[in-house]
Amino acid sequence: MHRSDINVTELAPRVLSGVSLGTTCACWVCQNNLSTRAVFCQDCGTVQPSRAVDHFTRLGFERRFDLAHSELGGRYDALRRVFLAERAAAKGPRQQQIVSEHLSALEAAYGVLADPARRAEYILRLADYTDSEAANAAVEPYMAEFVDELNSAADAVAIDRVAHKARHGVELALRELAGAFRAQNYEQAAIALARLARLEDIAATARSRRGDL
Repeated sequence: MHRSDINVTELAPRVLSGVSLGTTCACWVCQNNLSTRAVFCQDCGTVQPSRAVDHFTRLGFERRFDLAHSELGGRYDALRRVFLAERAAAKGPRQQQIVSEHLSALEAAYGVLADPARRAEYILRLADYTDSEAANAAVEPYMAEFVDELNSAADAVAIDRVAHKARHGVELALRELAGAFRAQNYEQAAIALARLARLEDIAATARSRRGDL
């Protein structure tokens, strides 16, 4: 049994099995014809060079904002174990380097997708939506109340009240992000993301001021 046949369904099928999308290349060892998305050659089992794919594809997910942390973490851990085992068994510097590149790319993909704000920003970038200035301008009236309240907070109780409101706002922004992406409303998603970023900054500032008291 080849490595590419092991737990293919569970371990990111589009990554490990190399589902053909009409683009092929040759295995660098045996020259067998395979999909450019194949990680292992289905003929000789050799790990293939890491190629440029988006983070969702690398982890075997559809491009979506609604990713459960447990699902994402489980997929990342399973794939990481595959590549760590492959690195331990790798023969020669070329194969070692290829596996290390896969591990680095996998870690980068997980780092982006595991954080909701970075995941949202990444989806917007993949969708070629870049009007962040308009989104930031749209949230300014909403944020003015938080900024004024935090600036005028004179004691721990007042600061904690602002922090609590900011955290609640973060939860609402995350729900709005999910709904906007499901509707493919990237303008609304960008506004929700801008509000999320500002609210997280205010919550962090509140925590810092609270610690200084």
